[in-house]
Amino acid sequence: MGDQLQQASRASQPEGFHLYEGGEVAEELRRSLTHVRIAPHVENFPIAAFRGCDKLIELQLNEGLQIIENVAFMSCTALRSVIIPSTVTDVGKYAFAECSSLIELQLNEGLRFIWGSSFNGCTTLQSVTLPSSVTMLGEMAFCGCFNLVDIQLNEGLKLLGQEAFLICKSLRSVTVPSTVTVLGNSAFCGCSSLVEVQLNEGLQNIGAGTFYNCTALRSVTIPSTVTELGGIAFTGCRNLTEVIFLGGEWLFNQEFFDCGFRRDEQGLLDREALDEMLFDENRNFAFHGCQMTTVKISISWAVTERMARLPCECMLAVEEKIHTFCRLELLQDGDVLACFPVVRMAPGDEAGDDSDDDEDDDTFEVRDTNHETARSLHQVLQLISFHELKESSILLELAIWKSKIDEPASVAREDCRVAIPDPAKSLIMEYCGFVGFLEPTIEGA
Repeated sequence: MGDQLQQASRASQPEGFHLYEGGEVAEELRRSLTHVRIAPHVENFPIAAFRGCDKLIELQLNEGLQIIENVAFMSCTALRSVIIPSTVTDVGKYAFAECSSLIELQLNEGLRFIWGSSFNGCTTLQSVTLPSSVTMLGEMAFCGCFNLVDIQLNEGLKLLGQEAFLICKSLRSVTVPSTVTVLGNSAFCGCSSLVEVQLNEGLQNIGAGTFYNCTALRSVTIPSTVTELGGIAFTGCRNLTEVIFLGGEWLFNQEFFDCGFRRDEQGLLDREALDEMLFDENRNFAFHGCQMTTVKISISWAVTERMARLPCECMLAVEEKIHTFCRLELLQDGDVLACFPVVRMAPGDEAGDDSDDDEDDDTFEVRDTNHETARSLHQVLQLISFHELKESSILLELAIWKSKIDEPASVAREDCRVAIPDPAKSLIMEYCGFVGFLEPTIEGA
């Protein structure tokens, strides 16, 4: 039966195609191959089977093939198009590396692993879509694909290896799926046309030098799930002016939110946690060489969520208050950011230096200078607490009012209302956790 299938396969073979049925490919044959078809019964073939077939123009990989071995088609410099069948689960290391004429690449569902340097140096490749079945993209997988403009990474991908897209100089945008937990070191290093990066919740680790020298990048938002930012992660992104940290609760001094702003206290920022995020063990600043002058940290958990529970007119009053502070920023989606200046310091300069001298030896620090951000946030929290307390008081007053109206007495309706005295308001405030924030705000309220 197997012989009959092979004979049928040969009979249907297009003219000019070499039918590969397994085993080693003779050296003299490699020099002349222009069209190759892999027989349906072939599940894999030897390492480097077609390496250096520099006249190979067309390749047909049939359903049934399971693994494309390491170095299988490396340096097939005339090959222009490849369709990976759905039965293939692994594309081996350097499998199509240095296929410098490869323009079209189709990867189908079923593929799971793209190993290191699989498509390294495919300099004419312009667009790639990874199927959702791919869980691992190996190191240097698409390194040096200078003309790669578009890469679609789908949900399902878990690991994006180091230097995966190193020096992909034409790549303009990338969205990292929520299933990716680790971005390998230097994954997008040298992607000088990269303008837009979307990092999704779920990402935990951004490796060292991940976006090093992405000189077109202007803004980046770090998800709340990120707990580790590698050294020099964004170094050399000279047009990067905005960095936003979402869910930055752990970057703040929680005592501030418990007790409010006090001159003798530590302040708003948790210096140790922030330094651990922004600097590596050698004090290399993750954003060295960027133009950003401020770091923005989301305080939605402390402000936005509470604002959303206020009546509309109260919420608008708080929003107006936020707009008066230069160190607070209200986004269109309602999120509120606390802004902190990035201070550059020359060696031995404790006060900070804004000169334009060489930055190579300078150090950087994110500061709440003059506690301006802390003071601004404190006032906003006071106002929110005031409105929360006021609403609580009104509800209590209405409840007492109703109880008096229900009494069988001939009392005028307007005389039934009972104002809540300040001591009672203080008790409500204490119950709601507002102690320390409203004095003297509630006096006469």
